[in-house]
Amino acid sequence: MVIENREELSKDPATTIVTSDEQRTSNGNHRPERPAKNQQWQSSTQATSNGSCVTSRVAFHTLGCKVNQFDTSGLITKFREQGYEIVDFKEPADIYIINTCTVTKTAEQKARQLIRKVKREQPGAWVVVTGCYAQTKAKALAKMPEIDLLVGVAGRSNLVDLVEEQSLWKKNKVIPWGSCNQFEIFTPEYTGKTRAFLKIEDGCESYCSYCKIPFARGPIRSLPPEQVKAEIRRMLELGYKEIVLVGIHLGEYGKDLDTDLATLLTEIESEWRGEKQGEWRLRLGSIEPRDFTPLLMQVLHSSRLICNHLHIPLQSGSGTVLSRMNRRYSPDDYAGLISMLRKGIPRLALTTDVMVGFPGETEEEFTETLNFIKAIGFSRIHIFPYSIREGTKAARMDGQLSRKTKEERVRQTEVIAEELAKEYRLKFSGEIVEVLLEETNLRGYWDGLSREYLRIQVKGDWHANTILQVLVTTPETEPLVGKVVKTGDI
Repeated sequence: MVIENREELSKDPATTIVTSDEQRTSNGNHRPERPAKNQQWQSSTQATSNGSCVTSRVAFHTLGCKVNQFDTSGLITKFREQGYEIVDFKEPADIYIINTCTVTKTAEQKARQLIRKVKREQPGAWVVVTGCYAQTKAKALAKMPEIDLLVGVAGRSNLVDLVEEQSLWKKNKVIPWGSCNQFEIFTPEYTGKTRAFLKIEDGCESYCSYCKIPFARGPIRSLPPEQVKAEIRRMLELGYKEIVLVGIHLGEYGKDLDTDLATLLTEIESEWRGEKQGEWRLRLGSIEPRDFTPLLMQVLHSSRLICNHLHIPLQSGSGTVLSRMNRRYSPDDYAGLISMLRKGIPRLALTTDVMVGFPGETEEEFTETLNFIKAIGFSRIHIFPYSIREGTKAARMDGQLSRKTKEERVRQTEVIAEELAKEYRLKFSGEIVEVLLEETNLRGYWDGLSREYLRIQVKGDWHANTILQVLVTTPETEPLVGKVVKTGDI
């Protein structure tokens, strides 16, 4: 089935990876003259008429997931190190770099709208498009006259060089997976935030029937354990108090390195045992149900460093729908996993993804999903209507549901999701939680996240990036409200 999906997508002309020499001007009339050999468009500094130098300004915008956000942070660091000035995306810039997403049609539509908007408002600037949408739809995007440079995910770590060497007559620099399968190493600089995201894995080989990510992100690649620990130490030295490990398929970490996620976490626990204990914490990104090995379960049950919050995608509570999705687990498998996790992790916050309106989803199957999520009792649910992805197996399935039906099922699921979220919050009434303060608001409250991923507010003269013990007094709505408890009172 995996091979079938890969072949199916490769036959889609819209996803063909090409190097195009077609380039129109900003008004779409003609291709500009070919520049002289080895001519550079620009470098980080450009000479003015009086001989002085002006630093080129670069603005970034990110669409999509936390991994995309991490990638953008890494690209920002690379450009800044080469002498470029980083400015806000709303400000005038010489180069606008848009990091795109391809998970849904809406994400792709937002990317196209943003590309056109930037070129319309800043016609003299360069528009550089990168990310998952660029990787999977290079041929289609290359036809947009507003795009000056197109770079996918593969080989993107060389984006600075591609910008500086790019010839105007050859804008498509997307390369296929297979010619560049190395892990993209980024070391983002300190942002002043309390939480840092660290990408330790990239790529996916699951080939769920509705998803294009394997084609956008390529095969599994992992950051070696020693480099992971070195990055954690660097981030701690920069002042971060929470580090979030993320990946496209995080649970498959180490598949290419003859190791695994459980072993990595064990090494991290050992590395920092007794050092700064309670002064920082580790949070895990999304982990697929099939990736919870006995060793990983053991690590999660015993860890004092890892937050008691797990995001485990469900997608559907119907076994037949899961089968059509090629998810390779059943509702019973999922329920059994959650039961085991809750036995060893007190007050586990369980968040998930649910997709409604999958092709052929009957009213009975949808009801199965609603009943299942009620039975599990999630603390938070991200709900998505199914979105047709060209070239995937699901796009050619019979029984495509109407937009109206999908929207109604989203609405019904949202009602239950809110009820479950409230039930979970109420469990914390009178409980003490650990809160990492992030920022203050105009009402004099400090706002932060607990280890359970609950947003909580406290009053007082505090500072950002401070970890406090907080007694929850008002749990009915989020953010919850609490009061700080002195260490001696606990």
